[in-house]
Amino acid sequence: MFPIINIGPLAIQAFGLILLLSFFTGSWLAARFSAGLGTNTDVIENSILVGLIAGLLGARIGFLLKNPAVFVNNLFSLVSLTPSMLDVSFGILVGLLTALIIAQKKYLPLWPTLDVLTPFFLLIFAGVHLANYANGDGFGIPTLLPWGIQLWNATRHPVQLYALLLAGVLFAWLIWHTRLLKTTGFNRSGVLFSVILGGMAIITLFTRAFTAEKILLGAIDFNQAVSFAVLLASLGLIYTRAFPNRKKVSVIISMGSNVDPHTQLSKAVEVIAEEFRLRRTSSRYQTQDVLEGHQAQDFINQVIEVETELAYPDLVKQLKAVEVSLGRQPGNKITVALDLDVLTYGSEVFTIQGKHIPDPGMLKYRYIALPLAEMSPDFRHPGNGMSIRDILEKITDDTQVLKINEVENGIEI
Repeated sequence: MFPIINIGPLAIQAFGLILLLSFFTGSWLAARFSAGLGTNTDVIENSILVGLIAGLLGARIGFLLKNPAVFVNNLFSLVSLTPSMLDVSFGILVGLLTALIIAQKKYLPLWPTLDVLTPFFLLIFAGVHLANYANGDGFGIPTLLPWGIQLWNATRHPVQLYALLLAGVLFAWLIWHTRLLKTTGFNRSGVLFSVILGGMAIITLFTRAFTAEKILLGAIDFNQAVSFAVLLASLGLIYTRAFPNRKKVSVIISMGSNVDPHTQLSKAVEVIAEEFRLRRTSSRYQTQDVLEGHQAQDFINQVIEVETELAYPDLVKQLKAVEVSLGRQPGNKITVALDLDVLTYGSEVFTIQGKHIPDPGMLKYRYIALPLAEMSPDFRHPGNGMSIRDILEKITDDTQVLKINEVENGIEI
């Protein structure tokens, strides 16, 4: 046990230091993950930081409400840094509610945001167990095993280290599965969060079996009961998120051509309308080639919205077949008979075969964002929650985008 860490003349309480290091390391990893997935990194970081401050204040207020006499005798203890004068449970509740309110006001999408926060949750989980080990809290039952530790006049199971080791294994899997926090590794948002949540529940179920101090409900440990409920919930989420019932998904597609473009785009809309339900189309826009070093003829671009029951890989395969049928030569970026790119696939955020969904291009290029704003003025980015108006304001692309015609039949429902 090491309740106090001495650094030169300073004596720092290990419990608080470990939790702070876990918090900031987890926040940093979540920010890296957010940047890789294209979610709103600034809002997520701010929500975590404000949540921390609100949580600390809430923990002190919670302790005050339970122990008012402590502060009546000494008002200065209100600003004391003593961790023992904090109601951790109330602080966590206040911090989570504060972060949730900020996230809702900024329109952060739920499932992609929870996926991004998985390294944060896992670091906090591990940090709590390491902090308990430092303080001697959450200690295990007596054991004769050779790796037992001496604590409170007995050789006990190091349950905090069991949890820390298993959390390390889960964290290693997270880093491997997400390719160093660059992709969720799943085609459905929320699956990664559900897996990590289930993993932490399993760790808790296992380690609580060796924990000495329990909160009993009859013969059942309260923490194990809660962990079992969380495990069941996570399994349910994995099932519903990873294996949803076949249903129609709204898909936004960007179309472009610089070879007899009006004819090509008209043919493409006809072919696509035969295969999918065509919901909406934008006007057509004349745009310059955005690739550096290219001298290609100007493109005509358009955005459409369709509904499909196809899984994303099957959808892309079918769209590529449409490109080829209308004369697309794979690899030729100068003469493009037809280019079809999936911008969004429902509300999902994922990376597959090097392709990121939602397409990052909508945050970079006006030839995508302007038609999208016309077709869907209420659009919000599935990954970061930004409105299409905010997206247009932040785009620095200055290539010319000229609207050349209106949609003849308006919105098709």
